[in-house]
Amino acid sequence: MSTQIPQVHYDGNADADALYKAMKGLGTNDKVLSDIVATRTREQLVQVAAAFQSKYGKSLASWIKGDTSGHYQDLLLALIDSRADYDAKLLRDSVAGLGTDDTQLIEVLCTRNNSDIRDMKVAYQKLFGKSAEMDVSGDTSFNYKKTLLAILECQREESLTVNVDRVKADAQALYQAGEGRFGTDERTFIDILTKRSYPHLQMVNQQYAILTGHSLESGISKETSGDFKKALIVMLTPRDEYFAEQIRDAIAGAGTKDKKLVRCIAYISSNRDLMKAVNNYYTHRYKHNLANDVGGDTSGWYKKTAQALIQNRVAL
Repeated sequence: MSTQIPQVHYDGNADADALYKAMKGLGTNDKVLSDIVATRTREQLVQVAAAFQSKYGKSLASWIKGDTSGHYQDLLLALIDSRADYDAKLLRDSVAGLGTDDTQLIEVLCTRNNSDIRDMKVAYQKLFGKSAEMDVSGDTSFNYKKTLLAILECQREESLTVNVDRVKADAQALYQAGEGRFGTDERTFIDILTKRSYPHLQMVNQQYAILTGHSLESGISKETSGDFKKALIVMLTPRDEYFAEQIRDAIAGAGTKDKKLVRCIAYISSNRDLMKAVNNYYTHRYKHNLANDVGGDTSGWYKKTAQALIQNRVAL
């Protein structure tokens, strides 16, 4: 099995040359294409794409589109963008045209940190000539809209230190804003869940269970509904748990939700620690091997590349 090469002193020119040779002329050397994309980091692949453009006067994305197809192509394209550009494109895809892909929209905004979102907003303006806030505002409404716009303000605390007294106060405030009163004070839910750190929210969830006898997720489900409820619950869910469950949902049962599968693998494979955590949670929760399960629902070079991405990151 190939291993991911180190980031230190990486030069994208050699890989750009290898990809050019793999795709020029008739036919495609998919092994070279898959091996490079599956074993380089996203940052390295951004360098490769820049070197390819500089050397050959055409974008790597355009060559991949010309030489591949289907979900294999989707996965390759998802991996050669910077994370900011990729998230911006996901956000745009969520809100463009008729209707809204709310599952994707919630995922892009409710699982990222402040830095991710700030970078995405810059990329969105650059790529689409308008603000992310404008498009999100135009495609959502009411408390769901307020929640997403609050996330886009990037005011979430990110300290790893948790103050127990604040945890208890927030658990009490959430109870009093929801189950402890007639009607619901949605503003309190939005403020706490979009501004507190993720470690803090995990402890609030535990404290809420001590206070009420059931989880905060259960309380949210009683007091809210629709996409507003979904967004709040995603913010409460640890990222390893969230992405493991999303991948499981993508491959369980008849058929495969390939768009979701590609999106999840492309994101978590950019973060080795997250990939390991997702793999560990998946194995513990479902008693199955993540790479094997993904391989069982995919085929061809799509399968080989997706499995290699998982195996290489987990092995390091």
